[in-house]
Amino acid sequence: MNRPHLNTATATPRTFEVDSTLPGVSFRGAVVSEFTKLLALRTSWWLSIITIGLGGIIAGAVAVSYQYFMAENPYFTGEAMQLATQGQTGSYFAMILLGALGVIAITTEYSTGAIRSSLTAVPQRVLLLSAKALALAGWTAVVTAVLILISHVLTSLIAQPLAPADILDAEIAGMYVATWTTVLLTALLGFGLGVLLRSSAGGIVVLAVIMFVLQIVLSILYGVTDGAAWVETLLRVEYMNLVDNFINPEAGALSPAPPLEPWQAGIGLLMWAAVPLALGALRFTRRDA
Repeated sequence: MNRPHLNTATATPRTFEVDSTLPGVSFRGAVVSEFTKLLALRTSWWLSIITIGLGGIIAGAVAVSYQYFMAENPYFTGEAMQLATQGQTGSYFAMILLGALGVIAITTEYSTGAIRSSLTAVPQRVLLLSAKALALAGWTAVVTAVLILISHVLTSLIAQPLAPADILDAEIAGMYVATWTTVLLTALLGFGLGVLLRSSAGGIVVLAVIMFVLQIVLSILYGVTDGAAWVETLLRVEYMNLVDNFINPEAGALSPAPPLEPWQAGIGLLMWAAVPLALGALRFTRRDA
């Protein structure tokens, strides 16, 4: 008796579909659920602990070096704002570490298949993606605030003229808020890359290229082309140049490109985060999970 032969090699795989008209979990419930996932993810804790610890170590090292320089140069008059800015150097490492967390926060669900369970609980994909982004932003906001506070305390206790109470100074507080904002936007940039690429390695590599490699390449091109206008334009909108101009305009002035106003740099950083988020959301809503 002949049995029907199934050609499994050419069989069309079943796609995962969820009725987006179903109510599912509320937005508040989705945010709580996504935040709980971050709490349960060991990578979240490791990256956050490393971020805070490394930031504290760097702040202490900067303060000790600053104090030593002051002792060796008694006629040098330091400024509290300058010391406070240097004490936050660890925030640059926080950007790449928490940016990587932003990538992992979404790509781990694809690698484990948990995204299907998430979509079953929250069928409306835009709502699910918004909940994930909000939970990540909340986590990043807390970790970055702790980093900034610890860095300020260590720097102010070790070196002068910065004092612990200077955290209430309008100029210094404004710089801290700008630093906090850049780390938060970088985490969302990483999240957008993760949604768009659906690959942890790919998202983290692209994030590293945006933050480090691109600046080096453009600086080389600027020298090779004798300061061509198009390279200068790219340098002005390059991610880390925008960060420097947004946090510390004096640091931004060191770039070969003309400096930007902080509000202009802030808009540029928003665009850097918004583009991959928008493209990722478009792919997330239109392509199968």
